[in-house]
Amino acid sequence: MNIKRTLFWVVFLLVLALIIWGLAVAMNKPPVTGPQLGTPSPVSESDHSRGPVSALVTIIEYSDFQCPACAAYYPLIERMYQEASTTVRFVYRHFPLFPTPHKNSLVAAQASEAASNQGKFWEMYDMLFQNQTVWAESNSATAVFESYAEKLGLDMAKYKIDFDSAEVKARVQRDRDEGEALGINSTPTFFINGKAIVNPQGYEAFKAIIEGAAQAGSN
Repeated sequence: MNIKRTLFWVVFLLVLALIIWGLAVAMNKPPVTGPQLGTPSPVSESDHSRGPVSALVTIIEYSDFQCPACAAYYPLIERMYQEASTTVRFVYRHFPLFPTPHKNSLVAAQASEAASNQGKFWEMYDMLFQNQTVWAESNSATAVFESYAEKLGLDMAKYKIDFDSAEVKARVQRDRDEGEALGINSTPTFFINGKAIVNPQGYEAFKAIIEGAAQAGSN
């Protein structure tokens, strides 16, 4: 009887020691954060942004119009912006994964910039994401984008010149160069108030991150 009791207490103490050791290891682990990336440049007048400059939360997205994951996040971002437009500022920056795996990502970015020169960046942004499956693998994507420009009522002569201009190409490349300097290698990559985050799985997870950032910003 005493042997059984002794064995019981030995096993119990071993289990207890393992639990305590496990807790100690877990507590000493660094917190789960976003990828180890640099800090993006401050938002400037040349950025594509929506929302108040004084917003508590600034979301910067490095994105690719042909990226399926970016298209999946597009409605989440739109919903977030609509529901928190007074507390969130959203900034879009280009990171086309060109030429592979997204062969039309670069010309899509150029189309958005050509539209931006006529004050219609966000309208073209919507058109590109909402119709991504139409043009993503097209061999005539440039013509498709021209049809979108026509629907938006753009001056087509100016649009075509701007689309292929050195200025527009340099504007896209500027964002891409900064993204690479930050260490970005996939899209979408989000920064919340300058800090990279792990891409949230669903709207509620995204909302929780934004609310946490807003609370921290108000303290």
